[in-house]
Amino acid sequence: MRPRNGYYQPRAISAHPSQSIWWFSSLAFCIGLAALATSLLMSSAASANERLLAGRAFATPDAIVPMGEDWKRKGITHTTPEPVDLAVALDQQLYPAFGPLIETFAKERGVRIAVQNGTCGTSAGVLSEKSADIGGFCCPPGDTDRLPGLKFHTIGIAALALIAHPTNPIDDLTLDQARSLFGNDVRNWSELPMSGVKAGPDERVRALARLHCKIRPGHWRLILDTEQQFGWDITEVSAIKDMVQQVSILPGAIGYETLWHLDRLEHKDGSKVKTLSINGTKPQDAQALARGQYPLYRVFNITTWSNGPAHNTLSDELAAYLVEQGGRIAAQYAIVPASDLRRNGWTFKDTELVAEPN
Repeated sequence: MRPRNGYYQPRAISAHPSQSIWWFSSLAFCIGLAALATSLLMSSAASANERLLAGRAFATPDAIVPMGEDWKRKGITHTTPEPVDLAVALDQQLYPAFGPLIETFAKERGVRIAVQNGTCGTSAGVLSEKSADIGGFCCPPGDTDRLPGLKFHTIGIAALALIAHPTNPIDDLTLDQARSLFGNDVRNWSELPMSGVKAGPDERVRALARLHCKIRPGHWRLILDTEQQFGWDITEVSAIKDMVQQVSILPGAIGYETLWHLDRLEHKDGSKVKTLSINGTKPQDAQALARGQYPLYRVFNITTWSNGPAHNTLSDELAAYLVEQGGRIAAQYAIVPASDLRRNGWTFKDTELVAEPN
């Protein structure tokens, strides 16, 4: 091809229409393929980022805390004011859900059962000192919870809802956006695409966190794994009611809590908040949670002593009764029972939930 007036003249693509169409089709195909590859790379990068930021959903069930022989030989010593047949410690969501069922069980069997309302820490403490036959947790067990002879029975899981002030126009977040809000990477709601929030000083993100049970996997650690990953401007609260009350009165606030606690506090003191969808899935969608499509949740477990002097047949019977009744408790507690999780491919080791569905 010779230059004309200092410029190279391009050769015609083709004089034949079919060849021209083929060339443009090939070009469109290549552009589409490149766009698809870019999309897959971005999706892969986002998935890798989510895996990097999130903590473990569950700890290995094989790690057992080494305890001395004297401890292993001890039976259960109840410290209740009155003599009882069983002592049970439950976290603050299992207590109202299962308290009436335990009372019914006790009446039917003609036995005395003392039930303590507490936290995961309370249950861990009384189990470690062997003053309780059964402990209840709102988190998967951590490495320090697995005492010799202690067996975990999963009741079910409950969605951990992201919550915002009722006036916030946004309804849905991606999990990566939620992490950016809690990590202070996004400082103003207007930075989120399609948020509907206009830039201005009153739309500053006010992220709140209740960093309980730091030694246990799951729960808030499914958002960000460690306390250090939460932003320096985070507001940390110690009580559930403080979390919900502050989100209900602070424009720009974001926090998290289970649906039952949200409903309870709204009825108790009028703390009204807005729940947000994650990747288009609402926390109220129990079927999506059971399928593993909603990513944030708490795991509810109770324990029994499987062997040794601490073992009690009556506690085995009560634990089996509570797990079986898990599918029948009032819908207000918003717990997806273990039976539904098994049907949807979650992994169990005997009676304990140990992994999400593949």
